[in-house]
Amino acid sequence: MNKQTSFSVEIKDMIRRNGSIKVLLADGDLAWQQRLAMLLESEPDIYLSNIVSTKEEAIRASVQLDVDVMILEMILNSPKRDGLDAVAEILRNKELPIIVLSSIHDPEVMVDAVVAGAVNYITKPNYMDIPVAIREAHRRQSSLHADVATIIRSEIELIKRKELHCMLTPTEKEILQLIGLGYRQTIIRELLGITSNTLKSHVRHITHKFDTRSIREAAEKAKRRGLYDQHYAT
Repeated sequence: MNKQTSFSVEIKDMIRRNGSIKVLLADGDLAWQQRLAMLLESEPDIYLSNIVSTKEEAIRASVQLDVDVMILEMILNSPKRDGLDAVAEILRNKELPIIVLSSIHDPEVMVDAVVAGAVNYITKPNYMDIPVAIREAHRRQSSLHADVATIIRSEIELIKRKELHCMLTPTEKEILQLIGLGYRQTIIRELLGITSNTLKSHVRHITHKFDTRSIREAAEKAKRRGLYDQHYAT
């Protein structure tokens, strides 16, 4: 390559860097570093500006470098899923869209990553979807990848159901279920063998816990959250 051609390539590269979405990649696997570099190099509006391999490098680079989006593996320099720690630490210091691209397909890890602040989670078999995810993250319009969206929603629903059951007493659950099934409060008193004042007390506690104005509204909210699922029936 002669000097003139070399200079022309440098100018084009500079224009591309300045006008593209600057991406930081954190992945300790050399093969994946090369694979993702090749993928992103083919995207005219995305520039892979830096590659790091460890949690410490990821945290330092994310704070010090001018990047728009970060791609991060859950396992960096240890088998302890230290990528989760990296996500939390980075977001404590800088507002940066982080996309997890990982070989881990564990629902608990996926939920933990999103709760920690990752804007998306993609498993490595679907790495070809990374360019689209980068553009969405850069526009702050990120949507969960279909690869994991159903899993994460299911896990979140499960967590909500468990929280619901923990906050209610057995009697309160029975009352809500009976209300949800259409029973009047006079019948509920007879079925549970409690007084009118006791039922009123339970109703007051339930509406307070659900922040509703009526027991029927609370019952509807409980049903939406899965209180009447057979798996959780008392």
